[in-house]
Amino acid sequence: MLKPLWGSLSAQERQQLLQVLAERYRDESSDAMLAEQAAEGLPYPHLRQTLQRIAERERQHAQWLGEKIRALGGTPPPSPTIPDQATWQELLAAYESEKADKVAYLENTLPDEELEALFHRIAQEEQQNVEELRQVLTRVDPYGLGA
Repeated sequence: MLKPLWGSLSAQERQQLLQVLAERYRDESSDAMLAEQAAEGLPYPHLRQTLQRIAERERQHAQWLGEKIRALGGTPPPSPTIPDQATWQELLAAYESEKADKVAYLENTLPDEELEALFHRIAQEEQQNVEELRQVLTRVDPYGLGA
């Protein structure tokens, strides 16, 4: 394992990195809660399982990001709040968000090869989420999920 280069960061660079990690952490936490909530409302077991897999991946991403935040001396932000019931529109928004997340992970220039590798891994899993969300969206009745 490579030694992190975080020790060579200036206070401003460290703060900027913490800000990026916190933003990604909040997004992953929100995506996990939304997928889990949408899964609860689905009457289709196979689609429910797909959303539960997505939620689990998103929780794992948040956990990894939280560990990096703590390693930098920060504290992960509180989980965001989401509506009480996921709707088809929110799933569609999550689909669009996952596409943007993949790009965001790949666009960041990071001061550490281990963190860079983590961002690339998450980007790959975000692509998997995009594909699975597309499958769910094409099979779910928008009005049955509270459009």
